[in-house]
Amino acid sequence: MAAAGEIALTNSNFRLGSLKASAISSPVHSTNKVVAELLEFTSIFHGRELTRKNHRIPSGLRHIDDLIEGGIIKGRISEIIAQPGAGKTSLAAAFATNVTRREAVAWIDAADDFDPASIAAAGVELTRLLWVSCCGANKAASLKAAEWILAAGGFGLVILDFGASSPQLSQSAALRLARAAERSEASVLVLASHRLCGTFAALSLTLRCKRVGFSNIWPGTPTLFDGQLLEACVTRNKLGRSGRTVKWRSVVEDNYGLKTTGMQLAAANQPQAI
Repeated sequence: MAAAGEIALTNSNFRLGSLKASAISSPVHSTNKVVAELLEFTSIFHGRELTRKNHRIPSGLRHIDDLIEGGIIKGRISEIIAQPGAGKTSLAAAFATNVTRREAVAWIDAADDFDPASIAAAGVELTRLLWVSCCGANKAASLKAAEWILAAGGFGLVILDFGASSPQLSQSAALRLARAAERSEASVLVLASHRLCGTFAALSLTLRCKRVGFSNIWPGTPTLFDGQLLEACVTRNKLGRSGRTVKWRSVVEDNYGLKTTGMQLAAANQPQAI
């Protein structure tokens, strides 16, 4: 009689090659594999993920990191929800900048919005960035690309940018993405105009543009864009507090100290509960 999880062998003349073949084709082995997959499925479906909650990736923006209690969690799905121009690409670039200092990042661009020059200006190390353009492809192709990358391993962060025309994901698709993130222990960051992953997202952060600023460098010169007042609100947080908000100002400066458009973010206010 074999114990649970083991394979009973009755022929002592088996060679190593035969033993491997027997183990692969054994009904007991197949049954145990199915049971393990079912347990993993039910654990993730009911929110009992396997990765540790204290392994986080910070953005490097102190007020944002304080708001989300240290950063986005490794092995989980996080969402940044925003309309165009509200700063979701800038915030995603801040997370990518932190990760590419020591690990690789995959950026899956389903919206044709990726600008390498702007991403590099934000501080992302392009030699550690894999850019996958899925423009014109359906959402299934983008999700499959994410699953393949997560299965390959070696990435600390995978960003799925669906842009303004965010498709609605089925529960099964969100579950597969959650399982792939769990197995790889990489953070998955979904950028969209509305929530896509439902209960499988550990964090949903909603961004809004509250005010756009313009100024003149000198009297009589053209009026230039000089930044935005942005607001971030935690609308869902499975592993912490939700409902908190923070405001910050998006500004950049060129080499001469003049304000220009770009990606650098400067936090302005402390998080305040709402």
